[in-house]
Order: sequence, then structure tokens, then C-alpha cells
Amino acid sequence: MANMKSTSERRTPVLIVGGGPVGISLAMELAWWNVESVLVNERPTTSLHPKGSTLNSRTMEHMRRMGLAPAIRKTGLPLDHPTDSIYVTRLAEFELGRLPMPTLREKISNPGPWGETLLTPEPIHRSNQFYFEAVMHAHAEAFEETDMRYAWRLSSFEDHGDYVSAQIEDVRTGRRETMHCDFLVGCDGGNSIVRRQLGISYGGRSSSGDRFYDGTMLSIYIRAPNILEVINMPVAWHYWTINPKGRVDFITLDGEGEYVLLAEVPPGVPIGEIDVSAIVQNAIGADTEFEVISVEEWLAGLALVVDNYQKGRVFLAGDAAHLFTPSGGFGFNTGIDDVSNLGWKLAAVLQDWAPIRLLDSYEVERKPIGIRNTAASGDYANKIGSLEFSDFVDENSERGVLARESLKSTLLTFKEEFASLGIVLGARYNTSPVISSDGSQPPPDERATYIPSACPGGRAPHYWINEHLSLYDQLGPWFTLLCLGPNPPDIKTFELAASKLNVPLRTVSIKDEAIYDLYEASLCLIRPDQHIAWRGNKLPEEPALIIRKVIGYDVVPN
Repeated sequence: MANMKSTSERRTPVLIVGGGPVGISLAMELAWWNVESVLVNERPTTSLHPKGSTLNSRTMEHMRRMGLAPAIRKTGLPLDHPTDSIYVTRLAEFELGRLPMPTLREKISNPGPWGETLLTPEPIHRSNQFYFEAVMHAHAEAFEETDMRYAWRLSSFEDHGDYVSAQIEDVRTGRRETMHCDFLVGCDGGNSIVRRQLGISYGGRSSSGDRFYDGTMLSIYIRAPNILEVINMPVAWHYWTINPKGRVDFITLDGEGEYVLLAEVPPGVPIGEIDVSAIVQNAIGADTEFEVISVEEWLAGLALVVDNYQKGRVFLAGDAAHLFTPSGGFGFNTGIDDVSNLGWKLAAVLQDWAPIRLLDSYEVERKPIGIRNTAASGDYANKIGSLEFSDFVDENSERGVLARESLKSTLLTFKEEFASLGIVLGARYNTSPVISSDGSQPPPDERATYIPSACPGGRAPHYWINEHLSLYDQLGPWFTLLCLGPNPPDIKTFELAASKLNVPLRTVSIKDEAIYDLYEASLCLIRPDQHIAWRGNKLPEEPALIIRKVIGYDVVPN
């Protein structure tokens, strides 16, 4: 009989460790650019317990690029389910404040340069990770270039300088393989084995452990089929319960009776001694049938970023590179933006039209975004956790009415967490060595407000062609040169320079005066991740110098 633990060998361009949304996204990104990868994930399936509940607009733009946005929008809340976020004492008691938001149907039924699609073709979508992750996994598996190995784990790896060897193991049979890869990417979460073996540490704000959203929390997955019968206000998506017996973040999952509750844990009480049903009952505030499906413990209040995103041929992305508290919904969304940046660079190097030092721009570009986004999330969490309220805010009495009125005025300031379009769409790589600056000043980096700008380094401003055709759908999979306005210059020398350097380039001509006014230039070079690499009103004297810069020839190796 063969030894089930015998070791075989295999080669792959990229080994991805971790099969959450970030790892799956990287596998899809690489396959999109015809690069093979092997993904290993210790769990045998995608997530079975609820996690993050929001795919932001930037993530949905990436999903659109890979043809996945329509399938993801079929998960999560139904088309007409309210998406309001509200503050209540309990679901069956008093409403304290409401942030109205449009339903999915209202957001996507008539896309164009108006409403929720004014600045992006893909508005925010409310769906929990354990729904959309399964859809992403199925989509990734459909690519010939992907080998998705769930119930496999990474045991160890070694960077040999010109390749990486990794030991992986089937957790069910014990069978081992030695994987030889050009690059290894750790997308394996906060306890990343890749990060720990590299000896890379987190820096930033740790949990204080002394208040809501800043310490040990429980994530409670329930089914409550008749809960709508006891909710004492218009239905919402997100309920924040505030009362003296405990605060809970109560989130609708499917609109059909499934919810996840994020609840504070009393200090010093062992998890095994906590009455989970009592937490659920207190948050609802009335008798109704519910079933606790699963419970997980987690730590809130973190705003941590690793010292290094890369060592040699090994990279970190997602929670392996930065840890968030879920306030703002930036966690896995920031990770998906990480791999949209890293993916095309890996592919360009592996396809031999960019130098390996292009990869050193990954940390230069993404670490500042990790610091920026974790800081915003941490500030939101601190504001939520520091909220003060009266011990009789839930009383049906005159003093209870006064307490609720006082609290309402405070809660009116709690809007930025749900209106952070500046964080979502405003990430910029101004100081990157693979961005060709034109000397213009970028707009201010404001958390709540996104200001469209074609200043090199930022996301290309979206534009609706003839009001219904998305600019992003016209971009090529690699670099795209936009020729804008009625009289753009001849671009033959630019195309010839790209061809000589073997850099894949698509050209797109749009005659509208409005897009010329938006981009403030006749020519604009868009990267594969939709960030602007260069712009100008005339061709550079030596186009090859610009092209060489944006594919990494000016990067100083780490």
C-alpha cells in the first residue's frame, strides 16, 4: 500500500495561502491575466459563519471587471429590502435615530450619471461574506488557471532568492506536496503563518478591552423567522441596540429571518459562562422564537498594519497585512484592493514585460492605504464605543423620553461610518515610483467625500458614455490609453513604443467634451487596476520613458 503521507513535487507561478475573499480575489485576478496559481486553505469549505456584511463600491468595481458583480448582487438582501441603519433601545421598543439609505433596486435599476451611480457604476452592496464568498469561490474554480485546494494547509516555506519552495499538506489524508513557486502570497488572516514565518510584526492601535467595539466580542448567528412581528419601527438592515443591559450590533443577513449579532462581552466573564440567548433576547426586547446557529469570539478595537508587506518573493495581503474593527466596513474591502494592485504586477513580471522590481512598488503604494483605512476604522470604532447614554434611556417614562431625545442629537453625528466614499474611492498613490506626476495637486483626502480627479495616482474618475455606457467596461485588461475630446493628438508613436517594450496596450477614443473637462487632458494612461499612471495634452517626446517608468524600471529595489 502506498504511503499516504508521501511527498510529491509540483511547480506553480503563484502559491496563495488563504481562501477567504482576498485570497480568492487574487486567484481570480491572476486567472484574469492568464496566470496559473494554486490556493491552499485549511478550512474544508468557504465561511459558514457570518463575517463582514458590506461590499463597497471599489470592491464591486473589481468584481465587475471580472464579470462577477451580477452574481454577487443576487446574494444578501433582497432587491426591495430596506438598507437603513438605525439606533434603537431594543428592536421591540424605541427608535432613537435613522440613517435612510436606498434599496438595492433603487440603487441599480437605472444606472447612469445620477443618484447612487453618479460617481461609480457599482454602488455599495449589502451581502454577508459567507454568502458572497461561496459565489466568488465557484467563479474562481471555473478558471482553468486556478487550482483551489480547500482542506490543505501550508506547513512551511523557504525563499531561495530565485524561487520559493513550500510544504503543503492535505489535512484529511496527511498527504504532502512540495510546491515550487515564483511567488508566495499570504492572504491567511490575522494569525497568518506566512507573516509569522517571515518574522513580520503588526504596529498600530491594539484593543483597550474596556468598552463596546473595543475588546472581546461575540458574533452570534441566529434564525428568527417571526421577528418582524415584534419589531416596533419600520424595518431596517442594521440595528444598533443601546440599553443598560448591553449593546448589540444587530445585522440583517437575508431578509428572511437570518441575522448576525455583534455583542459586547462583560469584562472578566469566561466565554463559556455567557448566556448567549439572554443577549439575543435583550436586544430584541420581546418574546419571539429564535435559534442560535453558531457563535464565534473575536477582538474589536484593532487598527494594526504590518511593518512590511513584502520580503523577497513573499507578500502579505488582507488581514495578514492589516487588522480592522468592522466599523466602516473597510477590512476585506481593503484587502481586495490590495490584490488588485499586486495581481497585475505579479502577472506583468511573470509574463516578462515588466522587471521584477515593479513588485517593490506594492508596499510603497498599499501600506499608506492600510494605515489610512485602519485609522479611519479605529476612529469610527472609538466614537461608537465611547457613546454615553443614560441608565434609563429605555424607560417608558418622562425621564426616559428626555434621555432618548438627548441621545438622538448625539446620534445625528454618527453618519460618516456609512458615508465614507472618500475612503472607498479616494485611495491615491501620489508618491509611487510607478506613477508619472504631472505636477498637479491632488484633491484633499477626505473620509466622507470623494472628489473625482484625474491627477495621476488616483482611481480613474468614472464616466458614463452617452449616459448609459460605463467607461470602465471599455478599458482593456492591461494598460489603456484614453484619447479624449474632439481633437486628441496622434498616438502612433506611443503605441509603437508600447509594442517594442511588449507592453499590452488598448486605446480608447471618446470624443465627448465632458470627459475631456473631467480628465483635464487629451491623453490618459490607465493601469490594469484602473489607477491613472500618466496624463498629458500632448505625447511625451520619448513615450518609451513614460512606459518604462509605469512598469517599474525606475523603482529602486528593496
